[in-house]
Amino acid sequence: MSGLRARLLVSGDLHLGRYPSRVPPGDPALEIQAVVRALVDQAIERHVDAVILTGDVADQSNKYFEAFGVLERALHRLVEAGIPVVAVAGNHDHDVLGSVADAVGEGVTVLGRGETWASMPLEKNGREVLRLWGWSFAGPSVHTSPLDTFPGVSGDVPTVGLLHADLDVAGSRYAPVTADRLWETGASAWLLGHIHAPDLRTRDGRLILYPGSPQPLDPGEPGPHGAWLVDVAGDGTATAEAVPLATVRYDALSIDLGGAADATEIRERVAVGIREHADALRDENPALRRAVVRLTLRGRTPAYRSVEAVASELLDTVETAASGLTVSVDRVEERARPALDLDGLAEGSGPVATLAALAGRLEAGTPSEGDLALIRRSVEALQQARRARVFTPLGRSGRFPEDLREEAVLRLRRQTFRLLEEALAQTPTASAGASD
Repeated sequence: MSGLRARLLVSGDLHLGRYPSRVPPGDPALEIQAVVRALVDQAIERHVDAVILTGDVADQSNKYFEAFGVLERALHRLVEAGIPVVAVAGNHDHDVLGSVADAVGEGVTVLGRGETWASMPLEKNGREVLRLWGWSFAGPSVHTSPLDTFPGVSGDVPTVGLLHADLDVAGSRYAPVTADRLWETGASAWLLGHIHAPDLRTRDGRLILYPGSPQPLDPGEPGPHGAWLVDVAGDGTATAEAVPLATVRYDALSIDLGGAADATEIRERVAVGIREHADALRDENPALRRAVVRLTLRGRTPAYRSVEAVASELLDTVETAASGLTVSVDRVEERARPALDLDGLAEGSGPVATLAALAGRLEAGTPSEGDLALIRRSVEALQQARRARVFTPLGRSGRFPEDLREEAVLRLRRQTFRLLEEALAQTPTASAGASD
């Protein structure tokens, strides 16, 4: 890779006007504007050549006034520092972003307004070092690929493309494009918006990057979030590096309860697991203030009956402090099981054998037709509880909504183990050889 030609700080999908879920409201450190300020600080400290915004900077046009002031102040700071800002509009901010850019004036460019490709040079010391191409939404949806009208890469200067688009999602309403078509353009990098999870793909020194949202907004956006530094070299090759900025993080965390003797040990295992998780998060991103975790409790434990009680305690505990980070538990999934020899207990007949056989099938993921009927009834009950019109009646569709099916299996599994332990408690001869 030859010498550095240009350094870009890339972000997108800020969704100004929204606030992260599952955290206490009104905390200034958790607001999106705090992360926007940090992004600007990073751009100035790192002396980047441009800041790139890949769309959906504002959440909706009805958030215009809330987003306008925050974004205008950020853009003014960058322009005053001599850092140009280049953006494309997405499906959420197609009628907002342009007016904010116009209010700031020189130094801020929204490329490709009106769903028409446009380009601009990025210059250093009066010399063009990079050619930026961009295309912006003009409305809330676009069913065709913007690449159908892309003029193509030409000239000796490396090219970087900006798009708010859905990658490899055929039939999408949000400017569907394919990775193959993007690679075929020959651009050094394609910087995309729309997907909130960071996603970096590389090939032969070129890259396709979704920077993701700099601040996650709900548990469906787990893992690290922030901005990205993209370096383009003189030979046109490009590299990318994540820059952690988020003050909130959502994660799934699995804790092994294998061999835990009692409720006290279960609590200790959970506390250690959360503390170690918090340590790792703070080491990775010192800016973090809140972590929200969805716990899965696994493993074979003789204290199985205590697992549910501890899970309830965790959900009743609003938050805990670990490694200087405030952690809250959003959900607990109980996948632990009693320390029982299910195969041995399933031999013979009687309630213990029947329950052990059912538990074994559920553990192995091989339910019988009778088990499926139980699951089906559970799903129907869950459907009624949710009262959601989106679920088609099972009798007509013959299929399970996947999230409800999983929940029903977990409930059936948990109830089966409870009944099995109760049956063993009433059948001493069966329980004598039941433990592993």
